[in-house]
Amino acid sequence: MKIVFEPYAFEYLSIWEKHDRDCYKILSGNANEKEKLEALKKAALFYRVARNLPVKYDNNLRYGHVLDILENIKTSDFKDTPIDKIIEIESRISQKYGNRSVLSLTTKFLWLKIKQPIIIYDSQARKAIGTKDGKLKEYYDKWRNDFHLVEDEIKKACDRLENLHLYLPNQREGLKKDIKKISNESWFHERVFDIYLWNSGSVQ
Repeated sequence: MKIVFEPYAFEYLSIWEKHDRDCYKILSGNANEKEKLEALKKAALFYRVARNLPVKYDNNLRYGHVLDILENIKTSDFKDTPIDKIIEIESRISQKYGNRSVLSLTTKFLWLKIKQPIIIYDSQARKAIGTKDGKLKEYYDKWRNDFHLVEDEIKKACDRLENLHLYLPNQREGLKKDIKKISNESWFHERVFDIYLWNSGSVQ
């Protein structure tokens, strides 16, 4: 059965405009510490991973240790062995918060910091993909394979997004132009696939 990706494309566009756009701008830019901590808090609540960072392990608005770890991370750090680097960063965060499992949280925060080549690891997406819990390489390999099978259909769905700008609640200046630009980006196509997987995994 052919998958209709238009609803998932618009759903991620809405998330980008309402949430991810500002978080990415703050975490990847030169914002001050307070702004970055607030962006991490916002992201943790939105993506429902805040529970993985118990307050008792961090008195700095709960996300101080995470920010310290993320601050010096660059895209080039993931050039050769991205999965190994993600696991390393997850381990560092986990050690600061009682050795809890923080793989999903780590990939979500990393994506909001550098976007590609990070692929977000999520429990619902993992169910849709059909890989074992915690097996990041297996998940990445299967995710990429499945994405490439539908990539052209996702691109076609994203091509139509600029005509839907009036359906977004925030009608900011330059919105239509920005939509046209980001909807052609490969990172945007990947996130549309994420939304499809999250929706698929939620009904399994």
